[in-house]
Amino acid sequence: MTLIFHNPTLKRWLIFGVLGLLLAVSGVFISGSAPVAALDLNNCLSCHSVLDKTVINADGREISLMIDEADVDSGAHRYIDCISCHWTGTHKEDSPLTKLSSARKCGDCHEYQYREHLSSVHGEQLAQGNPDVATCVDCHSPEADAHSVIRVLEYSAPTYKKNSAETCAKCHADEDLMANYGIVEKTYESYMRSFHGKAIDLGASELSQLEAATCTNCHGVHNIMATDDPESMVAGLESLVATCEECHAGAEVEFAAGFLGHKEASPEYAPAVHFTENFFSILLLAVIIPGALVVMAAVFRFSWNRWRHNDGDSD
Repeated sequence: MTLIFHNPTLKRWLIFGVLGLLLAVSGVFISGSAPVAALDLNNCLSCHSVLDKTVINADGREISLMIDEADVDSGAHRYIDCISCHWTGTHKEDSPLTKLSSARKCGDCHEYQYREHLSSVHGEQLAQGNPDVATCVDCHSPEADAHSVIRVLEYSAPTYKKNSAETCAKCHADEDLMANYGIVEKTYESYMRSFHGKAIDLGASELSQLEAATCTNCHGVHNIMATDDPESMVAGLESLVATCEECHAGAEVEFAAGFLGHKEASPEYAPAVHFTENFFSILLLAVIIPGALVVMAAVFRFSWNRWRHNDGDSD
């Protein structure tokens, strides 16, 4: 190293080498930021980017045959040709597209995730023909469209950690849909009011948002189970303790027992929490309202004295 700094020729070549490396790296980033056209060996988009037509699929849902080329060009699968998912005989015979067939097709490549989803509460219902449950594209695409799937680690991805609660809320904040399954808790609202939800919503930085627990930390990702399933991460106090310990080292039964879940505290459920919350709400109002009145009175008194003083000077 000493030889390099005392040898002008070597020092010059070292500087040129570093500058060349920086230019090469910059070129990679610049070229990577340029628009990329999706792989389309059979020129499918020449028709489907302008085809204004819809069909009714086997689930009874209306499906548009028009595909937004910009979505495909920026999607996670832009380097995979159309026929990798849509077989070449699509135009020759019917190939009914359903949520189940779509998930199976994703499973051709994402086999592990597909097997986990199959054993989850969503996958079990999907296998029974229930079109309400979440499947791959519902969670990985903003429009629940396989052509606009976004990579998990992209900041705008529905499955990026700061966005995952909002993604789950597409179904779990729908009261009518949840009522069909006997779920009355306002899961999204209660989560956003919790410490974890506030940490995600008000995080000072992206890193702090990534540290906060969200839906998938407590319920799993592809392997989400019903809360009363013995295999669920939140089924029973013992499982809940183990789940809490993943973030809160040393958490014990007392720690986990204080978690209310997504239920609202009431005189019947967690009465101590309910009445304590009401007490402090009343105490807060009892302090703020008189304090505000005192401040208003002081401002009024100051303004009145100032007006009288100025009026006296004018006389």
